[in-house]
Amino acid sequence: MSRSKLPIRPSLPAREARSAPLSPAVSQLLSSAQPRYASVAATLAGEILDKGRPVGSLLPTEQELAEHFAVSRSTIRQALRRLRELGLVAGAQGVGTRVIADQPRSDYVLAVRSVTDVMGYATPTRLELLSRETVTADAAHAARIGAEAGSRWVHLRGLRWPEDRSRPPISVVDLHVAAEFAAVTTLPELVTTPAYRLIGQRMGVAVAEVLQEITAISLPAPVAELLAVPAGSPGLHIRRRFLAADGRLLEATENHHAAADRFAYALRLGAPEGEG
Repeated sequence: MSRSKLPIRPSLPAREARSAPLSPAVSQLLSSAQPRYASVAATLAGEILDKGRPVGSLLPTEQELAEHFAVSRSTIRQALRRLRELGLVAGAQGVGTRVIADQPRSDYVLAVRSVTDVMGYATPTRLELLSRETVTADAAHAARIGAEAGSRWVHLRGLRWPEDRSRPPISVVDLHVAAEFAAVTTLPELVTTPAYRLIGQRMGVAVAEVLQEITAISLPAPVAELLAVPAGSPGLHIRRRFLAADGRLLEATENHHAAADRFAYALRLGAPEGEG
């Protein structure tokens, strides 16, 4: 299968990188990264949005991109991850990175800098584990959790309960932990301590970045049954991805919450830097 080739031209410095106009939310997502891979991501995203790299085409290999932009392959991997987050490309093991859309998946992206703010609950909670299995992510599964097709994960499903078990459950949790960190999924502490924190404590790999998406949904029947509400009830779907400094996805979670009488998401933000 033919692969999209880069034109032969000198690499562009970050300040000169050409890109098609991006929406403010997309620009925010890209600019929130480290400058070098943000610049690469912005350039490639601009070419895709400007139809320079058509849907269905393969991007050049990581090595070719690294040589073209005069950066490391690690920088390229992080740039490609940004494009996957926008829904512009998808990766498949043994095939490469393919352009799958010429518009970003959503213009509504919530960026949160504090892991504590993202994960904090006002009161103590406990996770009741319902199932555990090791899976190899196919293309659809990989796209859902933001991983590479062919990667291996420990998938746990559970119910998150308040400390007072006489009250209804808070959420249905689908937790994916990268197979290299599978040991934490059998620890008894997992019911009260997030997996990403156990990975840091037990294996020395800390979270450097958290990506979060919140979507309003109608609860599907299997989830509604676990939450003891009617199928189709209003709810929230919260997806979080926990990334190491080198761009590795350590953990991906999906939480389905029932309506506001069960759960509300509150976030405290300080003044922008230099203000206040």
